[in-house]
Amino acid sequence: VVTVTAENGDKATYTVTVNYPNVSDASLSVFTVNGKTVADGDTVNLDAGTTSVEIVATPADPQAQVDISGGTDLQPGSNDLVVTVTSRDETNTKEYKVTLLVAQSVDTSLATFQVNGNDVQNGDVVDLEAGTTAVDVTAEATDANATVVVSGSDNLVAGDNTLQVTVTAADGVTKADYFVTLRVAKSTDTSLATFQVNGTDVADGDTVSVGNDVVDVEVVVETTDANAKYVVAGNLGLKV
Repeated sequence: VVTVTAENGDKATYTVTVNYPNVSDASLSVFTVNGKTVADGDTVNLDAGTTSVEIVATPADPQAQVDISGGTDLQPGSNDLVVTVTSRDETNTKEYKVTLLVAQSVDTSLATFQVNGNDVQNGDVVDLEAGTTAVDVTAEATDANATVVVSGSDNLVAGDNTLQVTVTAADGVTKADYFVTLRVAKSTDTSLATFQVNGTDVADGDTVSVGNDVVDVEVVVETTDANAKYVVAGNLGLKV
């Protein structure tokens, strides 16, 4: 306050208010994540695939120091964002913590789906040679956090076999099935692995001599292909 008295005795008072800054202030005047105001302890929900956010943290005292940890390299699930404000006089420090919750992906697509090195897709039919009992399946999910289960790639039999690939998204709930028919050709093998008459190996065109009193013989036949069938005729009711 300044008071001035004129020569004639008149007086005038001049008042000025001086604001002394709070040098111990560690508060924030602005705190936003992706343009939305947040406060200490808040949770911010983010879309699946989000890897970073825009953070604005302005201290109430322009000369206070602000340090930000988090907000980048985000992973699915909870991520910590910590803003630390240190007052101008360094006597007061305050942390503001926000949870950045990135939604788990629902992506169940396949980046790679191959059978024996050839690209396939859901609903395809793969023709395989006779005798094929297994195939090499490559199934890689687009989302590295998804899980892939393959069934039906082995113990194949002649005819149609179902290959199933099940992808479970990172959220653990969303699933998708991919089916491919593995069609194994039926064998054309008509050879015999075993052909015996009365315990003696024989071949097509052979002659087997038996006694005059023999009316039947024991024939043992085993096909090379276990799925082949055979019929034996002429081994009963033999005549001299």
